[in-house]
Amino acid sequence: MRSKHCLQFAVLCTAFLSAMAYADSVEYEVVGVDEPMLTNVRNHVTAFRIGSSATVNTRLRRRLTDDAIRATEDAMRPYGYFNPVVDVEINQREKETWLITIEVETGPPTLIKSLDLELTGPGKELESLVSWYEGFPLKQGQVLNQIAWDKAKLGVLDLLEESGYLQADFPRHAIRVDPVVNTARLELVVDTGPQAVMGKVTFNQDIVNDDVLGNLRRFDEGDAYHSFLLEKFRLDLWRSGFFEDIEVVERRVLTAQPPRVDFEVNFTSRKKNTYQGTIGYGTDTLARFQFFYGRHLLSPRGDNFDLGVGWQQKDNQFSVLANYRLPRKTETRQFWITSAGLQTENRQFKISANGDIGNRLDIARGSINDYWLRLGKTRVRNIRQGFEQLFETVFVQYLNEEFDFNPTDLVDPPGQDISPRVGFDDFLRNTSNTLAIGMDWNWPEIRGRGFQTVGHHERAWVFTSNDAWGSDIDFTQVYLSSRWNFLATDRLKILLRAEAGYSNASNIDVTAPGPGSDLSIAVTELPSLYRFKAGGNQSVRGYSFESLDNNGLGSNNIFTSSAEVEYRFHENWSAAAFVDVGNAFNDWSDPKLKLGTGLGLRWYSIIGALRLDFAQGWALDGDPWRIHLSIGTNLL
Repeated sequence: MRSKHCLQFAVLCTAFLSAMAYADSVEYEVVGVDEPMLTNVRNHVTAFRIGSSATVNTRLRRRLTDDAIRATEDAMRPYGYFNPVVDVEINQREKETWLITIEVETGPPTLIKSLDLELTGPGKELESLVSWYEGFPLKQGQVLNQIAWDKAKLGVLDLLEESGYLQADFPRHAIRVDPVVNTARLELVVDTGPQAVMGKVTFNQDIVNDDVLGNLRRFDEGDAYHSFLLEKFRLDLWRSGFFEDIEVVERRVLTAQPPRVDFEVNFTSRKKNTYQGTIGYGTDTLARFQFFYGRHLLSPRGDNFDLGVGWQQKDNQFSVLANYRLPRKTETRQFWITSAGLQTENRQFKISANGDIGNRLDIARGSINDYWLRLGKTRVRNIRQGFEQLFETVFVQYLNEEFDFNPTDLVDPPGQDISPRVGFDDFLRNTSNTLAIGMDWNWPEIRGRGFQTVGHHERAWVFTSNDAWGSDIDFTQVYLSSRWNFLATDRLKILLRAEAGYSNASNIDVTAPGPGSDLSIAVTELPSLYRFKAGGNQSVRGYSFESLDNNGLGSNNIFTSSAEVEYRFHENWSAAAFVDVGNAFNDWSDPKLKLGTGLGLRWYSIIGALRLDFAQGWALDGDPWRIHLSIGTNLL
């Protein structure tokens, strides 16, 4: 029936064009229907071209009107209206302008009298398929919508194909309409068919050893097929840095038992060296600059080297980090790693009078210099058949740290009593060497872009240093953090994060005379590189960057948490409200947690998310507001 109507409408348009080909302007209006039916009628009844010099006789007008009515009726049926009343008028408004008016009375809708929906096949218990079944868009008693019906059918085939059910089909599918009583009976049987497995992978390249590339696979031959694993495999190959372009061609062997999919991977090599520089600004770092150099392939063994240099205006911090990675031949998804770095920064040593973080007494200024070397082995563990990956690193790290603070250099504020500085002099000038062994776990599972970015990211580590193997300081540190993003609705997103860290390093108790009374503080022996600090746009907002850190020098312990609600009011814009709480401290019995609350604005641009927050630190005198600005996706 539909083909007949389409043919008739084609004849209609041809007749108009051939008989009236001289028109310059045609206007038309459709009244009586709303979206989306309005657009569908417009698409079926296209703009007619009627020439002013053409002759429109009664017979042609009747034929054109009848065919336009049929085309309109055809456009209404997918939305459940099988008995509309359509009136068409064709009038010449000006010399070369025509108005076509289509007036529609929808009539009664066709309601779904029954829905017979059934799942069969070995994959009928698939979680995503069950969710599709439970959320089927058409229900008994609703208005028939063939657009939603077709979309649901295409959607379930895509869903099943993603999970390896490449031969899924509909043994029975029908819409039986009774236009007399305006009812419809729907029948749909979904058969999953057998699930395909991952087959053989062939690499068409001579750039790096094939076993190195095989290490990057998140699946083994014979594992259940899933398109997600294929996409991740392609992404992991690109992230290796060895190749410019990657093409993964599927070879489906559906006659095999079980059906399998072989893969042929084609590559284009990239330049061996990469150079990249960035500049930026943030309220935490102020101005910043970074430069990266990467040597992607030192040999066919797949070893690579990268070097990063960075500077930020905050504390005049300068850092260099070099990394070397070598895949292990004997073990899949394992790598030897070596990294070396240095970091130097200028800091101020301040004492909070009576615990008031907003009123600190300057004691000294100087530098902290760190030099470290790390050796380790990283294992990539697949979780849920490679859908998620856990990066597990065992390491040994040597750290040399120099404190070089000079109490006599401070001149701000002028005339300040310098007597307290003398009491801290021994502590402010020292050098320590530590050798630590430990493990580090990194578990990211992030998907989506922009506002749609969801998932979680966990990070944990534990390491220890002891004088038994040459360290100057004995300590053990344990740390755990978790960040979650999830969508409550299409426009509402919830962000939760928390972190906790513990160190059992000893504290140095220092007392010195101060203005009016003695000043006493407890400073951890923990090397500065390992100390915890809180405050700033990625911690407790409302407080300046790393201001919650025990007199500007860091602490043994940390606890922070945050809850944020983000509402998207435009395609790339959203508003946020948040609550942060936390502190860095030396004594778990008295953490003195600080509260920050505020509102924010988010813009998801092509270069990343821009986040602007206005936060209030409730522990500060006068409850001042602080502005936090950051660019880039950073909540995960």
